[in-house]
Amino acid sequence: MTACVNPEALRQLIEQAVPDVAFRAFCEQLERLAPDFKLPAFLGAFTATARTLGRKPLGADEVCLTGTSGDLPLAGTTTDVAGRMLLLYTLAQAAPQQLPAAVKAAYEEGDSHEKLAVMRALPLLPEAERFIEVALDIGRVNELDLFSSLAAQNPYPSRHYNELAWNKLYMKAVFIDAPLSQMLGVEARNNAELSRMALEYVEQQESAGRRFPNEIWQAIAAHPPQGAVGKLLGYLSHAVPDLRLGAAAGLERVAEARTLSFLQERASVESDERVRAVLERTVHKLEKQRS
Repeated sequence: MTACVNPEALRQLIEQAVPDVAFRAFCEQLERLAPDFKLPAFLGAFTATARTLGRKPLGADEVCLTGTSGDLPLAGTTTDVAGRMLLLYTLAQAAPQQLPAAVKAAYEEGDSHEKLAVMRALPLLPEAERFIEVALDIGRVNELDLFSSLAAQNPYPSRHYNELAWNKLYMKAVFIDAPLSQMLGVEARNNAELSRMALEYVEQQESAGRRFPNEIWQAIAAHPPQGAVGKLLGYLSHAVPDLRLGAAAGLERVAEARTLSFLQERASVESDERVRAVLERTVHKLEKQRS
C-alpha cells in the first residue's frame, strides 16, 4: 500500500538512499543557500545535486508526497531528482518571492535531468498553476523520460489543464507510446471530444496496419462515439488475446444492455482467462441491471 507523506520527508528518504558523506554535503549546500536563496547560488546547487547525491534509485516506490496539486508517487524517482525537488520545495517555504524566478531559470537553463526534476517538483509547490507554461513546454517534447515526468504518475496535468490541453497531452502520450495506465486523473478528465479523437486515431492506425495501445479503449468507452461499441464487439473475435482484453475492458466500461447476448456468447467460447473474467463480470453486471 502506498503511504503519502509531507514533502519534507524527502530529506529522510534521501538520507536513507545515499552515503553519509554525500548526504552531509547536500545538507551543507542547503544551509549555505539559507535564508535568502539568491538565484545564482540556488542554480549552482541545483546543478551540483547530481554530483553530490549521484543518480541512483531513491528506494521509495511505495511512497507518495502530498502536494498542493495532489498526491505525487515517488516510484522510479532517483536521488538526484529527489534532491532537486527538495531544493525547490525548501526554497518555496523559505523564500517564496524567489520561487517563480527559480523555477523559470532552473527549467530554461537546465539539462533534461534538471528539467525533469522541475516537472516532478511542480505538484509540491504553492500556486502551482502559475507554472503551467513549464508543463505545456514539456508536453511538446518527444524525449520519453522527460515527457513522462509530466504525463506519468504526476497529478499536475489533471489538476491544472483545461480540456484542450488535457486532450492534447493524452493523445501525445498515445503517439509516443508513453504509459497511458500511469496517467493520473484520467477518469475525471475523460470527455466526449477525447473519445472522438481516440476513436479516430484507432481507425487511422487500423487503416495503416499499425498497432495502438489497448488502454485507449477506456478513453473511447467513456463517451462512446457512434460506431465505437460495434468496433469493440468486433475486437472480441480478434486473434490476439491482448486486443480482445482491451476490447472487453472497454465494453465493461460502456455496459450497454444491447450487448448482453453477444457478450454471453463470447464468454462461453473465450479461451483466455483474463478476457473471460472481464466478459463474465460484464455479463453479470448487465444481467443484474436487467433483473
